[in-house]
Amino acid sequence: MKDNIKVFDLDNNQIELSPKAVSLGNFDGVHRGHQKLMKENIKISRNFGLTPSVLLFKENTKNILNGEKEYLTSLDDKIEILNDMGIECFCFLEFSEEFKNLSPREFIKEILYEKLNTKYVIVGDNYRFGKMAKGNINTLKSYEEDFGYKTKVVDFELDNGRIINSTDIRKMVKDGEIKKANFDLGHPFKIKGKVVKGAQRGRLLNFPTANLMLNFNYIKAKSGVYFTRVRIDKESYFALTDIGTNPTFGPNDIKIETYILDFSKDIYGKNMTVEFLEYFRPDYKFKNAEELIEQMKKDKTRGYNLIDKYRKG
Repeated sequence: MKDNIKVFDLDNNQIELSPKAVSLGNFDGVHRGHQKLMKENIKISRNFGLTPSVLLFKENTKNILNGEKEYLTSLDDKIEILNDMGIECFCFLEFSEEFKNLSPREFIKEILYEKLNTKYVIVGDNYRFGKMAKGNINTLKSYEEDFGYKTKVVDFELDNGRIINSTDIRKMVKDGEIKKANFDLGHPFKIKGKVVKGAQRGRLLNFPTANLMLNFNYIKAKSGVYFTRVRIDKESYFALTDIGTNPTFGPNDIKIETYILDFSKDIYGKNMTVEFLEYFRPDYKFKNAEELIEQMKKDKTRGYNLIDKYRKG
């Protein structure tokens, strides 16, 4: 992350009063629609000498309101992506009972005005807020003079006439439509975790794999083999990642195992990011280990043939 990042926990009265342009929303995935909104924030901030900022909830509101449990991005992921775009100030709130009961006017007065010194609010056309989600873009505009800010509403980003949204992208990931998901995201879908020891069958097959223990409840990608790019200690490598239960060797819990191409370092205990680039095939049950090895060699060759397509720089 950049050196100019500012992080404030509003629940702990870490009030930040530099004049701001503030984007509002859940921003799961930080997809192309969200990015369009952030670019407008940064443009406004530059034009009016404001700090490009975002107000984020510590936990996705849909988890609390609708019971959704899996998401495209953790809070840390959002900060990383948004900061890379140019957002400098991140303010956090708990979606508590007290907060949920704030009227739209109270939200504007107590949060945007008193705690953030908001001069511009940037939202999507469908943004709702306040108790019972009674506030909308017209509500925001109606209080502009009272609290000294302006509202900028950003149009939806479309993909062939369809509004890009996080719900559809989560379904794409679950269905293995990873290239389509990545197009709507505007960046690869990725997961993060720690490398832990597994059954070490891959080592015996001459395909040693890194087993990933996730650090967040990411949406579960479709079982199967993917062409991926991993990041370890600020270095990137191409890889093959299998999500599944090792059907050839018997039923087990779902595992995430990554074979890193041309790599032999000991990375147990290291943090690793896996970016999903292409879906190769389902998790077949092979007759024996030899048949599995033969297929893995084919996957490896296919992976090598894609490296130039995805190589950065």
